[in-house]
Amino acid sequence: GKISDHEMSRTFNCGLGAVLIVGQGDVQDVLTILSDNGGRPGIVGTVVKVQDDAELVQIDHLTSSLHASWTRPKLVEHRKRVAVLISGSGTNLQALIDHTQDKSKRSAAEIVLVISNVPDVPGLTRAQKAGIKTVVIDHKGYKSRAEFDAAVHEALVQHGIELVCLAGFMRILTGEFVNKWTGRMLNIHPSLLPSFKGAHAQQLAIEARVRISGCTVHFVAEEVDAGAIIVQESVPVYPGDTRDMLAERIKTAEHVAFPAALEMVASERVQLGPDGKLVWNW
Repeated sequence: GKISDHEMSRTFNCGLGAVLIVGQGDVQDVLTILSDNGGRPGIVGTVVKVQDDAELVQIDHLTSSLHASWTRPKLVEHRKRVAVLISGSGTNLQALIDHTQDKSKRSAAEIVLVISNVPDVPGLTRAQKAGIKTVVIDHKGYKSRAEFDAAVHEALVQHGIELVCLAGFMRILTGEFVNKWTGRMLNIHPSLLPSFKGAHAQQLAIEARVRISGCTVHFVAEEVDAGAIIVQESVPVYPGDTRDMLAERIKTAEHVAFPAALEMVASERVQLGPDGKLVWNW
């Protein structure tokens, strides 16, 4: 803002927690004592005799130091092209759209394609309202999973897709497809993996009488719900919860976890290593 150096010097503490004024002969002893007790002391100035009309406090290099300490927001040079695969309402898709299209977040990801294996689902409408291209590839029109997966892969390649998110996509993908997108495909599961794998995770959590459940975003591996875990969000499980009550609570957590995980992968803060384990770059 338009604040003068003089005003800043009167109001900004310059990161100082406390100031001690000591005799010149005691400086080193005081520094040693403070360091030994966990402090981070430093000499920030000296006391000198001044003339009656002089400034009582003189701060050198304030403006240059403030400018040097200010970090400009990192601009994303290339946003990763993302496709989201859905089969239904698309609530997680909406969370991903809201995150990636929020300019204040400077997302490293851009959703450019939504593919549904079921025609006329609400998720397609969500994508269209957001200006995102949609494609329906109905699995019922293919003789085998392999043929269906090949059609999906072709669509992804045609649109220059770099990352894929499975957001309520109710199809088990073939190993051939998964291997083509290893390290570039994310899935979200409604439990804290490795607990409660499979399609009935919420009911399994209730039957186990656990008090904490949640969701997991992970890289997709050939084994279902077994890929390297990127983000997890927990929610409480209350006595008397039904499967639907817990599912709704977990869904709220999913809307936080999935965008966070996508951002980590798109910005390359986390990657999948050759050994199938995460590689963190921060």
